[in-house]
Amino acid sequence: MRVNDLPRSWRLLCLSVLACGIAFMLGSCQVVIPSTPSSSRTALEILSTTDLDIDQDIEIYPVRYYHSQYNVSIEPPLGWEVEELDESTTLAFLYEPEGKGGITFVRSELRKGLSAGEANEVFIQGWLRDSEIVITHDSAYDTSQDLSGWLRAGFLSYPGKTENERRYWALASVLDNGTAYHLALLISGGGSVEIDDVFGRLADSLQIEKTEPIEVQREAALYLSSGEPITIDPALTHYGASGLIGDLFSGLVALDAQLKVRPGLAESWEVGEGGTLYTFYLHPEARFHNGRPVTAEDVLFSWERAAHPDTRSETVMLYMGDIVGVDAFHNGREESIVGVEVIDDHTLQVRIQAPIPYFLAKLTYPVAWIVDRHNVVLPNWESHPNGTGPFRHLQHLEEEVFILERNPWYYYEPPRLEYVVYLMYAGYTQRLYETGQVDYAGLTRDQLDRASDPDDGLFGKVFSGTGLCTYYVTFNTEFPPFDDPNVRRAFVHAVDRERYVEAITNGESAVGRGLLPPGMPGYSDEVVLPAYDPKSARELLTASQYFDDSQVPPPIIWTLPTSAGHYSPAAAFLVDTWEQELGVTILVEGIDWESYNDQIDAGLYGQLLNEGWCADYPDPENFLDVLFHSSSAQNHAYYDNPAFDVIIEMARSESDIEQRLDLYREAEQMLLYDAPILVLHHSAPSYGVWKQYVKGYMPSPIGVPQHASMWIER
Repeated sequence: MRVNDLPRSWRLLCLSVLACGIAFMLGSCQVVIPSTPSSSRTALEILSTTDLDIDQDIEIYPVRYYHSQYNVSIEPPLGWEVEELDESTTLAFLYEPEGKGGITFVRSELRKGLSAGEANEVFIQGWLRDSEIVITHDSAYDTSQDLSGWLRAGFLSYPGKTENERRYWALASVLDNGTAYHLALLISGGGSVEIDDVFGRLADSLQIEKTEPIEVQREAALYLSSGEPITIDPALTHYGASGLIGDLFSGLVALDAQLKVRPGLAESWEVGEGGTLYTFYLHPEARFHNGRPVTAEDVLFSWERAAHPDTRSETVMLYMGDIVGVDAFHNGREESIVGVEVIDDHTLQVRIQAPIPYFLAKLTYPVAWIVDRHNVVLPNWESHPNGTGPFRHLQHLEEEVFILERNPWYYYEPPRLEYVVYLMYAGYTQRLYETGQVDYAGLTRDQLDRASDPDDGLFGKVFSGTGLCTYYVTFNTEFPPFDDPNVRRAFVHAVDRERYVEAITNGESAVGRGLLPPGMPGYSDEVVLPAYDPKSARELLTASQYFDDSQVPPPIIWTLPTSAGHYSPAAAFLVDTWEQELGVTILVEGIDWESYNDQIDAGLYGQLLNEGWCADYPDPENFLDVLFHSSSAQNHAYYDNPAFDVIIEMARSESDIEQRLDLYREAEQMLLYDAPILVLHHSAPSYGVWKQYVKGYMPSPIGVPQHASMWIER
């Protein structure tokens, strides 16, 4: 919001604070203001005088705003907005959307030796220096963190002005090692009980955050190695339900380790009207991490936020597009999702376009999970999320540590782990495991013997599993030469997948036989993938419209993520193969990892991509429909075959399981013949080792939240 859009009385405050010279912040000028003896009262108690009837027992569920640069936080009133500024003095504006009042959050560096009271005086001199000040409150106070603060409040006296024409002010100041943090309030008129109440609570809530990791009891904590996530916003993440995001958030339903849909925030549900109407009944004890009850309105808010065009979710249409009205809302044609109706606080009805057997499974993906509407509107909210998952935020030091504690409001059986600690970029994971700093490490096949030796640092309980993943090269069918099927088939026939898997995965991965990975419902050995046949490949290339002798073939660009300017051995293998077998020239376009996914999702890439897809739920729709239906946002090949779409659309609502799987097999075979991709391999077996004292882990082919069911037993 621009300054000119703010209420006039608050704009004057903002402008006066911004106009103050640096001199008063450094303490070079003073004002003598009578002060009362120090008090251990809170700011709210100081403001709760006999002429203000403030109910201090109001049930509130605060959410905390953490400044993105300075280690300070406060709890703004629910419904207030926070506008953070990129400045070193004025940190943020906090204001009521209706314009009734606002508070400015300011920091200042001080001369050594100044007290909180003196810092408060210095600020007032610079802020209200041209006014006649009347002080009604003047006292020390203690914040909720037992920090020493000082609160002064009063009004500005103008000759001839009535009480209703006065301007009331309040200033709270807290010191931290030579830095003062101030909350400044200026309002016009006869004052407001609500504003005084808000200001007192806000002043009490100011905290100086620790810059060193909080020490937690090692025996009660699960320690894991991690990188800093790109995002933990459920609406934006491309990661599944396991790990940090699955600890912090939850949805109406979830997958268990056996990949069965289980209750989440929804305690139960009913299906009616031929499978197109779902009625969800929320768990009556479901609460956010701050204790606020979860309601059906929170579900509606979260879904509309995810589907809103401004959110720019790249997954919402994939996983929630079956809900009536999501597409219209997502494209700005409707102001709400008409297919979602709040019946009461704990009942929600959801109407879908057609009966589909995998609808509940789609809701297990994070984009459909629930966020707190008061939390996600705050700047920097992902550093202090207020979710509904089994664990809640305790501390986040960027690129260092993310510490979670047990959620005391968890609506199912309380987690037995007291803490989950993610060490960010702490070093080589296996080394961290050997030195006892983390409780889990991945293993290579040749390390399995070490894990069984009690005298070895890798000793522990070994778990193995195979994910439901397929890795492939995508051909961009919108651009020459891959708009010609003969060229695509030539590139597929030219690759010896057996040799590729042996060379690149050391023979550990399963050679790609089709798009669906082994273990996925609908997987079949009957589908036929074009065989390795260099002769046929060259004949197909010559028969294409781009590689005869009469013209110069178009350039072929392969867009790849790079590290230090180098691309992977897998890509090098394929480039060498195609250049040797087909005589083509391939140019590699390297993009740094940080921007790679954003650029791909924006369609900014050449004719070749290296991709992989792991199942989010156990249904062939998650591969064939999600990746290659012509309307799918994940269709990076821009594959568009009306016959394929018809089969996929029939399979969506087919109730007979065998007939449905037959349709998917037909669609998969059609896809492989059209060759918009080169299937390379499926998941290799993975191995991991847990410390012996970690109990309750269940391996699963799809990442699912399960830290809530684990425990430490020494």
